[in-house]
Amino acid sequence: MKTLRSILPSNTVSTTGVLDIEIGGIAFDSRYVHKGDLFFALNGQHIDGSAFIFDAIERGAAAVITESSRKNIEVPVVKVKDARQALSEVSDKYYDHPSQKVKLLGITGTKGKTTITYLAQAVLKKAFGHAFRIGTVEYDMEFQKIPATNTTPESQVLHSLIDQALKNGIKHGVIEVSSHSLKTWRAEHLSFAVAGFTNLSIEHTEFHPDMNDYFNAKKRLFTDLAARDKACIISIDDDYGKRMASECKAAGLNVKTLSLYDTSADFYSENLKMSGTGSDFVFCHGSDKQPCHINLPGEYNVFNALMAGAMSMAAGADLNAVSNGIGSIKNVPGRLEAIHNDQGINVVVDYAHSPAALENVLKAMRPVTKNRLITVFGCGGNRSHEKRPIMGKVAVKYSDMVIVTSDNPRKEQPEAIIEQIMTGINEVGIESGKKVLQDADRKAAIFKALGAAQAGDTVVIAGKGHETGQYFADRTIPFDDREVARSFFRKPDDDR
Repeated sequence: MKTLRSILPSNTVSTTGVLDIEIGGIAFDSRYVHKGDLFFALNGQHIDGSAFIFDAIERGAAAVITESSRKNIEVPVVKVKDARQALSEVSDKYYDHPSQKVKLLGITGTKGKTTITYLAQAVLKKAFGHAFRIGTVEYDMEFQKIPATNTTPESQVLHSLIDQALKNGIKHGVIEVSSHSLKTWRAEHLSFAVAGFTNLSIEHTEFHPDMNDYFNAKKRLFTDLAARDKACIISIDDDYGKRMASECKAAGLNVKTLSLYDTSADFYSENLKMSGTGSDFVFCHGSDKQPCHINLPGEYNVFNALMAGAMSMAAGADLNAVSNGIGSIKNVPGRLEAIHNDQGINVVVDYAHSPAALENVLKAMRPVTKNRLITVFGCGGNRSHEKRPIMGKVAVKYSDMVIVTSDNPRKEQPEAIIEQIMTGINEVGIESGKKVLQDADRKAAIFKALGAAQAGDTVVIAGKGHETGQYFADRTIPFDDREVARSFFRKPDDDR
């Protein structure tokens, strides 16, 4: 049991009350406070965290950490400059620095993070027997699977999960590290053994004022977080990767480069042979070479496998574990996830919600499409407006038929988002023989695409992937692209 005094954060401004009290746990949501907990009053974008202090005390909070100067609080109070920064430091102290006791892999970048974590976890399991995975879809701790609330959860959750992993004998793990988490102190006190960078393309412009801010947020994983001697596996297949590798080398970090085709990189691939169901390639690391097979189609998934293998090798895995691990993954939820049917239509659901990701998916599907490529997609509300017309251009360039629909409109009107997507499509024009439809009802749009498809066609349903809800301004409704597509093909007798 820790005392409040023993875990005080370094950004403490002032304290009131007795500090030598025992702390039984840490909570940052007053609804989940238990007797003896230290409550953190975190400020949200629209919420003053101090408004929940008295609720937390009623539930048994033994002390409070806050940025506010609220008076008449009957338990010890620690005022700090930044409560989220304090939460990260205090959580690390409270759980006895758990990330220093595991081999922790962190992957950041715009595209590929989720798939890489699935592949890396599989490799780590082959090499070391056990490994946890924390990311967009779920937090898979082996002993427990928890639906994800954020790509990278709050710092207290991270430290608690790693602590639980250690108690269950798991000493290797991989997490997705989002740019949001790197700007809001969630990953600040994690000690990474390996950090990986995939790529950078337009995304999250509602959060990052420009691409330079986005880049610098990602860079923090390599230059600012603990364990500066960690292996930094950086892809040099895009300009931002080249810049990241250069700046990290200049900072004296342990940089290993990675590329699909550049044989001057520390990790690269050779003899790539792709099919509609997967790819064969040779994983190369210097003079060491290992034939590999991955069950996920598309060149970009070979890249994901290469990154997962390189990061795992930096953590101590060998090439046999790499080959066996990446070959054991059959699919990743919502990432080119096939929807089986008896009509000969190739239907896939994918999370692609950025221009580069959508382009990658459509390029991957074109070679395995006998006839037409039909794309259903939309763009999320209250997110990057800039990418909407670009995604429209990408969809109409690589598809034979496009149905523009709603995604998660949030507080925007779906029709307004569709109109912005259409400006890009209208700018490039619709080639002869191609067709573009609009339908703000996502289920209706998916049904239109599947109804228009014939044997030999491919239907790509893009944007929401593994998600099981659709978010509007005033409600969230159950919605799963995969289930909607399956319901189209379901015979009436199937529901009996």
